[in-house]
Amino acid sequence: MVVRPGFVWTRMTAGLPEAPLATTPEAVATAVELGLRRRSETVWVPGTLRVVMAAVRHLPRAVFRQLPL
Repeated sequence: MVVRPGFVWTRMTAGLPEAPLATTPEAVATAVELGLRRRSETVWVPGTLRVVMAAVRHLPRAVFRQLPL
C-alpha cells in the first residue's frame, strides 16, 4: 500500500505556518488501518488531496510551471 499524506502536524512541524489540507498523525493512522482492511493500493490523507492532485496532474506544463508551489 502507498500512503500519500499531505502536511502532517507533529512536534517537528510545530510552529510552522498554517498549511492547507493539514492532517494529524491520528487521522493518517486511521486512514492506513481502513486502507489495510479494504486492501487499498493507495491511501490519500486527507481524501480531498486525491482530487487536488488529480487536477494538478492534468494541468498543461506551461500552466503548472507558473504555479507558486
